[in-house]
Amino acid sequence: MRTVRTSLRRGSLLLAGALPLAALAALQPATASASVPAGAAGRGGPQRPPMQLRMESYNTCGHGCLPTKEACEATIGRDCATKLEPWADRRAAKVADDIAATRADVVATQEIGNNATPAQPGVDVESFRAPLTKAMKARGYAEAPADYAGTRHPQYGYPLKSGAGRFTYYDARRFSHLDEHGKALPHDLLWLPDSTEIYGKTMTWNTLRERSTGAQFVVVDMHLEFRANGATDPNGWTKNWDEVRYADARRTAEYLTRDNPATRRLPVVFAGDFNSGSKADGASAYDAFADVGFADAYELAAPQHRTGAEYASFNGGKIPMPSGEKIDHVFVKAGTPVRQWTLVPQTTAQSGEARDLLRSDHNLMHTTVLLERVTR
Repeated sequence: MRTVRTSLRRGSLLLAGALPLAALAALQPATASASVPAGAAGRGGPQRPPMQLRMESYNTCGHGCLPTKEACEATIGRDCATKLEPWADRRAAKVADDIAATRADVVATQEIGNNATPAQPGVDVESFRAPLTKAMKARGYAEAPADYAGTRHPQYGYPLKSGAGRFTYYDARRFSHLDEHGKALPHDLLWLPDSTEIYGKTMTWNTLRERSTGAQFVVVDMHLEFRANGATDPNGWTKNWDEVRYADARRTAEYLTRDNPATRRLPVVFAGDFNSGSKADGASAYDAFADVGFADAYELAAPQHRTGAEYASFNGGKIPMPSGEKIDHVFVKAGTPVRQWTLVPQTTAQSGEARDLLRSDHNLMHTTVLLERVTR
């Protein structure tokens, strides 16, 4: 367990204190009456039934898995490890099909474009966001606010938009990011100062409202540092990157569950690509969330209600799909009932070309959780 100092900056939030689907899994039946989420009891008055939420995380590798070396270098400044078909032509729509087929209520996506930087002024978010948002809308989903055009890099001063490709989508029939009067519910972008990326490592969070009950909850879309310990980043930093992941996760969790008056009394769900399956004390996102009373939905699900657990969540473009570490997670308050956890492999083929069979270098993951219904 570590103590992490948090300081706030107006506008963009600066979290400071840096440390030196070809195959769908079976969907579990669920009834919301058998279990009560942590914190639901003891508020006085009649007990409200919990909200059943199918939460999903999907790193789509939108801008990171382009078809040619030239396109990759122009977009991310280096060649892509996995090359897939063009995003806007067909792949974005296939990603939307993956999501819709799982009947997700809310999905946190990552790698939907980069922010333009002084070194790469031609890079953008919109050419990646627009095709996916259009496809998701056609399948009944809405995009939660993620365009922070007024936010600027706190060190270099250039604009930051969309948290560098993190967008949250929700079932528009069931939820809204607006209150009952049509006003946007609280949402924001968190700046993480240990970022190795010049375009900025940020997280986005959104408050959503259940239309039928008015209940509100918060979804946090996260994508943590990917480098291995001892690696030197483009800034020339050589760090224990596991400690960086811990610090960034801890700051984010403490701010939203303890310090932020707009979110601290609401159920909060953290989802995304945490780039580690480690549980090391003081050196993992897992431990950071445990230190603030949150747990991995995978571990809260009964073993018989886990599907696809034999697969790694990062497939790396390999066929057949590899087994191993889970680096994509959903974290919820410890004690939250979890009905099921499912990892959906991109393909069950034993051979073939990644471009023909895959939509991403990650496998989609979803879980069904029961949240306390809280209204304001």
